[in-house]
Amino acid sequence: MNTAAPKAGEKKRDRALFARLIESYQADRVGIFVDFDRLNHPGSPVWNPWENIAPLLVILIGSLAIMFFMMLLGIAVMVLGVLFYLLIMRPWIAQRVYRRAIDAATENLHNWNLLWKIGGLVITLNHMNKTRCVAPDGDWRAFVTRYLPEMGMEGTEIYNAFRTPVDDDKGKGKDQPSRYQDINM
Repeated sequence: MNTAAPKAGEKKRDRALFARLIESYQADRVGIFVDFDRLNHPGSPVWNPWENIAPLLVILIGSLAIMFFMMLLGIAVMVLGVLFYLLIMRPWIAQRVYRRAIDAATENLHNWNLLWKIGGLVITLNHMNKTRCVAPDGDWRAFVTRYLPEMGMEGTEIYNAFRTPVDDDKGKGKDQPSRYQDINM
């Protein structure tokens, strides 16, 4: 295993790729998804113990207090409390973990790399949902390099404006696909 510190060029390249990824995410070209099960556990930087434990403690203590006076009502409260936790609280916790993970991951490269190593992130292209990169086995740097064009390049707007479908009716049938007009710069 390579324990040497990353070279300065690699850090600069990683920052540029991360900036390209975040710019594409904000422009809605890519989606970043969170694996709730991998990130909602002790040791995860986005895990909140009170969010996970407090509702269960309230359900348990409340039902035990009621059970002390009326056994059947206490059992009913516990069953309803568990259903409430599974149907209401668990999706609420998942939404909060998702939001914290996305906010942390898009904040800076260090957080992104940390969450990527845990394996809680998935990147997908919005126009091709089957094209995805899953952490920690996938290489997000290669994904960004391959699928996300450089956004800051001068002239890309002009290139994309001229790269539009052109009808070619010169002796070809209507069932053939249209060509793309491509202007070399």
